[in-house]
Amino acid sequence: MTNKNKFSGCYVINDTFDVVNFNDVAKETYPSLIKGKKCYKCLMDSEAPCDVCPIVNEVKGPKVYFDPIRHIYETVDAINLPLSDGSVGHALIFSTTGEREAVSRQLPTTEKELRALLNQHKYDKLTEHLSREGFIEEADALFHRQTPSDYAVAVFDIYNFKAINDIFGIDGGDQLLRFVLEKIDDSFLAPEISARLESDWFVFLIRRDHFRWEDLDDLLKIKYVYHGRTIHLQLRCGIYFVEAPSTSASQMVEWAITAKQNVDRDSRHQYTFYEPQMSFDQISEAQMLIDFKKSIKEHHFKVYYQPIISLHTGKIHTAEALVRWQHPERGLIPPDVFIDLFEKNGQISELDHYVLKQVYAFQKKRAEAKKPIIPVSVNLSWQDFYDDHLMDQIMTLKKQGDLPVGAVNFEVVETSMAALEQNANYLLEQIRESGSKLLLDDFGTGYSSFRILGNYPFNIIKIDRSFISQIETNLKIRSIVASIIQMAHSLHMEIVAEGVETKAQLRLLQKEGCDHIQGYYFSKPLPEDDYFTFLEAENTWPLSWEDNVLNSDQELSCMKDLLDHSGMFIQVCHPEDYTMVYANALTKIVSGHPEKPYKGEKCYEYMLGFEAPCGHCPMQKMGNENEKEMEVDDGEHVFHLTGRYANWGGKKVFIENGRDVTNTKNAERRYTNRVKDILANIPDGQGVFHVDLTTDTWMSSDGHAQNARDMQDMANVDALIRQIGSFVPEPAGQEKFFNVFCRQALLDAYADGHFQVILETDSYYDDGKIRWSRIIANLIENPSNGHLECIIYGVDISDEKIRLEELQLKEKQAMLEEEVNEVRELYNQADRDRRVDFLTGLYNRLDLFELIQKSLTGKFASIETMYMLDIDNFKHINDTYGHSTGDLCLKELGGLLKQFGEQHHICFYRYGGEEFLGIGLDQSNPQALAAELLTEIDALTVPLALQSSISFTVSIGYTTNNRRYEKMIDLADQAMYLAKKQGKNRVVGH
Repeated sequence: MTNKNKFSGCYVINDTFDVVNFNDVAKETYPSLIKGKKCYKCLMDSEAPCDVCPIVNEVKGPKVYFDPIRHIYETVDAINLPLSDGSVGHALIFSTTGEREAVSRQLPTTEKELRALLNQHKYDKLTEHLSREGFIEEADALFHRQTPSDYAVAVFDIYNFKAINDIFGIDGGDQLLRFVLEKIDDSFLAPEISARLESDWFVFLIRRDHFRWEDLDDLLKIKYVYHGRTIHLQLRCGIYFVEAPSTSASQMVEWAITAKQNVDRDSRHQYTFYEPQMSFDQISEAQMLIDFKKSIKEHHFKVYYQPIISLHTGKIHTAEALVRWQHPERGLIPPDVFIDLFEKNGQISELDHYVLKQVYAFQKKRAEAKKPIIPVSVNLSWQDFYDDHLMDQIMTLKKQGDLPVGAVNFEVVETSMAALEQNANYLLEQIRESGSKLLLDDFGTGYSSFRILGNYPFNIIKIDRSFISQIETNLKIRSIVASIIQMAHSLHMEIVAEGVETKAQLRLLQKEGCDHIQGYYFSKPLPEDDYFTFLEAENTWPLSWEDNVLNSDQELSCMKDLLDHSGMFIQVCHPEDYTMVYANALTKIVSGHPEKPYKGEKCYEYMLGFEAPCGHCPMQKMGNENEKEMEVDDGEHVFHLTGRYANWGGKKVFIENGRDVTNTKNAERRYTNRVKDILANIPDGQGVFHVDLTTDTWMSSDGHAQNARDMQDMANVDALIRQIGSFVPEPAGQEKFFNVFCRQALLDAYADGHFQVILETDSYYDDGKIRWSRIIANLIENPSNGHLECIIYGVDISDEKIRLEELQLKEKQAMLEEEVNEVRELYNQADRDRRVDFLTGLYNRLDLFELIQKSLTGKFASIETMYMLDIDNFKHINDTYGHSTGDLCLKELGGLLKQFGEQHHICFYRYGGEEFLGIGLDQSNPQALAAELLTEIDALTVPLALQSSISFTVSIGYTTNNRRYEKMIDLADQAMYLAKKQGKNRVVGH
């Protein structure tokens, strides 16, 4: 007896239950099997057949039984067969190490195993620690036993885990995740509960007194060795200190995640603590992330170009591509709002890719128009170096040869280089070798500026604007800038000074030998069309001191007006005919055509393009005064001016100088509107308090609450906060209130970029009742005096809290229902797996016999035809090409049978080995259908290696005798073997 199926055990007994034969799998599974002995004696040491014996109970077809020997479920099929002595025997075939046993091993056999199956969602298979659901359940249970405020929830993740996963592979990444979790679990933090949330996110419940901040930074830097390769990991951590005992563990985890996402990559500490403002900021950020894809698709992101001017020629040398977001609803969003957000959420590479394509398209448009190509530099984020698609795109665009070498250059900020270390060196070399120049941006802002210059192949250094803005007033900064320029030249690098806005800055940079400048002094960033026009003008800027402006006969008193004050425009003209005598550089830039000569031109024509003096002309506002300060509004801008009459070479002139104060006026309007909005949205019954944080002054206490109106003439801000905090019931709550809203805390919050501070707490109201309240402090800068002010008020959110708790209850109920459905689906999937042959995708004999049973009981249609198929010479295929090729033939045939059966209403099953059974449910011509199937199988080819393939044939037998289904199977089988005897690859009917 040969073992045709290594996944099935088989033993044969006669009518008196004596063991006649067995295969190796059966003997391995049941070593007590002995030929000639009773099967029930061998297996069960029983004196009679088992109660569930399929022979005694005349069970037809396979059935699932519980095996008391191995304590698993298994499928047993009892089949009658003739023995050598002419008697009828019984073959019992049972599943062992195949799919059926694998499924059966997963089915619970005890109540303990059932509970384990139902709770498997609580555990993470990869790390064998708790999952998110398990952490929440365990933490909620612990908080019922312990004081919640003794604990903190901390969430960790790994910077650049995707890139690390790509380097080490899935298995290496999985080992790394287990390593990191165990590292934190075994650290000084000694977490009470540990879990893996998802991907590289881990969450821990830690006692507050376990934190050692001096050691946490070290813990967040982990050295990991994998197969001889060493990598230094940087983790980040968000921490939520448990406060309100009513808060769910699920919400605590979310707040810790929010804190983690607010960790600044460039910060000294890679951990931060949750603050309520983070959640409010996240709402706005989440909407921007949602809008990102649509804005990319609909080109809401606009590329602006800021010219970079050579100080050697006065002409444009290059330009920098900058991106602006013209949001369809929120208007223009500045880059400092969205760049960090997209970088933090991994979308910056997609944006950089978009900008790169726009720049190449612009340069190509210039080239096709036969225009000179001015190089444009594109900014690269540190994440771009891990984006193979973007880096390949850079190389591909360069190799296409559509543009001259160096048409597009690339800028990398200094802080990115510090983070990338050696990971970027090869790619930077490749970019430079392709002909592009590399610019080191924001030089001087990082911690390792000079080391970067020695390690990476940069061509140009861009000095950060924070240095340039101070070179007029800070001698030390001026010396640093001079040293940077000298050092760069000694390294054969060029220098660009960023943020140049005044002539004084220009002159100092010229004196120190700076090569190029970029800034509003020459041009703001321009939209593409304006930049195209800008290039057409081929401007040359005067870079030397303006000579011969003053003559010896001019009054000395005029000189104070002609001094080129920073950011101030100056204009001199004759009052009788408005002809211009003098205009400084800023005035010429404001005119829109700085290259055009102004002397002798009418001021209204040169500045505005008008044919007559405008209605807001400063001279017309002078009246009889000789000198006057005034504000002039031209409809688009507001100017603060000083106008005065003076003598110029013996002639009367009108001198005006001033600044554009549009932004200041707009800021004042925004301040007023914001205060109005805050006051308008304070609910009835609440108090409102206004303080000046800069001068530590109480300003007002008002509102509908009497207890608020009683707080008058407070000595300072902290005295007011103490008084307000006295309405919090518990002393601990009062102290917390003061710590959140005291003057220094509010100043620190504003310094950290927060404009609102929020605390939720219990509070007494005028009616003496305690309600859950949200206290809100709005931080506003008053542009009129530059002071930071704060408006504080409270909102009764008792109903909101109740609704939130109801919502959380519903969510928990929904989660429970989902868990039940998952368990139910697990059982359903296990049942489906038992019925499907994994290799061919067809149903197996178990499903076949259940369908036959349904047909016999009238629950399924009557079976009209049965087809039996067997692959010809299948043993030869296995022996010649190997069992993997044989399996591939079975798989391909299974797919063809499934498709053919769907077309012709035939259900095909894998009957065993290379045999397949088909059931026809209508009275179609079986001979014609079988012949058609034979033709399709003849045309089937199975691909092999080295571009070769094989084909095979089948023999088909069928019967339409439907008196007994078991008899139909035998008749179809006999017809199939008759087809083989007649030469194979043919159809025979019975």
